[in-house]
Amino acid sequence: MNGLSPEEKQQALIYAYNGADFTLAPTTELCEKIIKGSIEAKGINRVMIAILLQKKPIRLDSNTVIQYCKGALDKNNTWLFNNSNIRVVPPRYKKPVKLKPKEENKKKENKNEK
Repeated sequence: MNGLSPEEKQQALIYAYNGADFTLAPTTELCEKIIKGSIEAKGINRVMIAILLQKKPIRLDSNTVIQYCKGALDKNNTWLFNNSNIRVVPPRYKKPVKLKPKEENKKKENKNEK
């Protein structure tokens, strides 16, 4: 399935509001459109094109997925989403949140007070 159906968008919103991570996996069709010079692909920078053509999943911010599901994402990114597969990252593969030790935060606060 390319992009998300209306039902899938509703489900994705639920996951996103609960802190899920997502990936965008470029489809063969998307890569072919980019290679053929599709008008919609003209606004994509070279680095992103290189990443997409490798067909490797790209991790997405849940806020971007929320914008896509609500129809508030910009035209170029909406086109990318519509021509890709969007999946939820299973919790076991979710990136850990790195917190700084309390001592390090206290040192910074003390420096700011001086």
